[in-house]
Amino acid sequence: DESTSFLEEIMYRAKSLPAFNPDGWFLFLGTSVLLFEGSITLLVPLIEAVNTPEDKQKFPSMYRTVIIGIVSFYAFFGTVCWMAIGDSVRTVMTTSLPQGMLATMIQLAYSLAVIFTFPLQNFPSLEIVCASVEKILPKRGVGGKISSSKMLKGSYSEISNGQRNIISSMVVVSLSIVAVLAMDDLDKVVSIMGGLFGCPLAFVFPPLIENELGKGKIGSQKWIVNLVVATLGVGAMFVSTLTTLINWN
Repeated sequence: DESTSFLEEIMYRAKSLPAFNPDGWFLFLGTSVLLFEGSITLLVPLIEAVNTPEDKQKFPSMYRTVIIGIVSFYAFFGTVCWMAIGDSVRTVMTTSLPQGMLATMIQLAYSLAVIFTFPLQNFPSLEIVCASVEKILPKRGVGGKISSSKMLKGSYSEISNGQRNIISSMVVVSLSIVAVLAMDDLDKVVSIMGGLFGCPLAFVFPPLIENELGKGKIGSQKWIVNLVVATLGVGAMFVSTLTTLINWN
């Protein structure tokens, strides 16, 4: 029976899978941290969007429940895919699917999802770049002068739509060049992004900011815990980044 043999093959792969992969464990550090990048950046806006103080008090427990659910799904999904595909699984999992109409439709749907969500992902970084460029540009208003009303309100912007489009195009072209050069080492690029940039955002800056803003308000035990978390974050950043660079082929 084909179904029985298929299940037996999956169970055999599940039993034969190593519990620890000594060759690629360093990639897990940066990649796992990068998974929380979206959650970290959206945490404060989500809390601020809660209407009532009663709901804000419920938010931490709900947030923990959601994160635990997402992590559990990632672990389950990754384990099932590895059991089904085996050690031949590729970095981009959709390319490991068997050839056929269903696999082609899944790959096409994923590609369309990436294309249409890219502008949303690029928007925050574009705003930061435009704000940095605006600081460099000379402060000029209509006719070379800043109008008094705009100066008082502080609402004038030196970035025109044309300049904004140019900056956006340069960002997209730069990302495209990086993607072309690193397409064969996507797992290592993701690991470096998570280790070098994700660890500080997740583990270093938040506790240090809380210690700075909460001077005289938080206890010494909380201050020490935040300092320990920040220290571990710095260690994880160096370990993940250096091991990825050392093992880059």
